Amino acid sequence: MADPRFYTPQARFEIGGKALLTEQARHHAGRVLRMKAGDRAVLFDGDGMQAAGPIHFEGKDAWIVVQSVCRPEVESPVAVTLVQALVSPEKMDWIIEKAVETGVSRIVVVPAKRSMTKLAGERLQKRLQHWESVAVSACAQSGRTRVPEISFMSFDKALRLKADARILLAPSASTPPKAQGLSSCLLAVGPEGGFDDEEIQAALDNGWQCALIGPRVLRTETAGIVAVTLINAASGDYRLG
Repeated sequence: MADPRFYTPQARFEIGGKALLTEQARHHAGRVLRMKAGDRAVLFDGDGMQAAGPIHFEGKDAWIVVQSVCRPEVESPVAVTLVQALVSPEKMDWIIEKAVETGVSRIVVVPAKRSMTKLAGERLQKRLQHWESVAVSACAQSGRTRVPEISFMSFDKALRLKADARILLAPSASTPPKAQGLSSCLLAVGPEGGFDDEEIQAALDNGWQCALIGPRVLRTETAGIVAVTLINAASGDYRLG
């Protein structure tokens, strides 16, 4: 069984030193996982580094004594930004979790014309915090050490983002995405019902390619994950024997 992993942002890892767990991680280790002093744990800083060692508890504090430090090679060779149209809370949680597991480096949530869910103000800020928590949990589960950035912006602003390839998935398209030889990629996925004609035209006017990834119509929560997997496979991140 793999050692439990905990997110410790802005931590400094030094062999023989102490690396403190956050209050949330300490609660999860002691109260949820019932870890005992001496059990091994892994901490990751969200910026690529991780440390491992035995855990210790004292009062309200918990830490590991660092025995090893490394920068695991677990990130995708393609920096994929998923531009996901806003959908229901349950679907957004699933999309973010699976996008992190499949290796996206950034998630940009955009309100589309067919988005049924609306977010603004305090509700938006709370939702962004919740999405970050979902991303952190997915990183801990999947072995990633970098936590993808999650942001919210208008669709028009997202269309102006730059990458080697900018791909908008559309059931009306007839050609597959060009995914070979990329170091970065923007991938836009619409809400239920897809992007409307004006949004698709705006993407084309901004130099995006509209693409179809297969003969079957995929749900919004499926399409982006399949496309990210195909892009990773084209880069050699996923391999078949």
